[in-house]
Amino acid sequence: MSFNLQIISPEKTLFDESIEMVIIPGTEGDLGVLSNHMPLITSLRLGNIYIYRDKKVIKKFLVNGGILEVIDNRCTLLTEDISDLESEVVNRDDNDDQLAQKKSEIASQQFYS
Repeated sequence: MSFNLQIISPEKTLFDESIEMVIIPGTEGDLGVLSNHMPLITSLRLGNIYIYRDKKVIKKFLVNGGILEVIDNRCTLLTEDISDLESEVVNRDDNDDQLAQKKSEIASQQFYS
């Protein structure tokens, strides 16, 4: 079973597809969302988002805060600070690359501590 996931920033919609599962860094801990999940609204912390289809990760993002709403097999994530971890085109200068790397390291440390 699948549900729709939208990831929206002020600049654009970064993701809008049907998926099987997503793992999101909530402020109270990571949470997994599957189809027919109970309705919820939660805030997000710095961490990685893993999007699954056919039991495989198809997309990864690094998010730094935001809000997640789950209702009626729709999952909507609103954030002002998000990076596509698998983007092959880098449109940042060296300082932004270093910041993204540092954020990823911090997120990994928080997950494993």
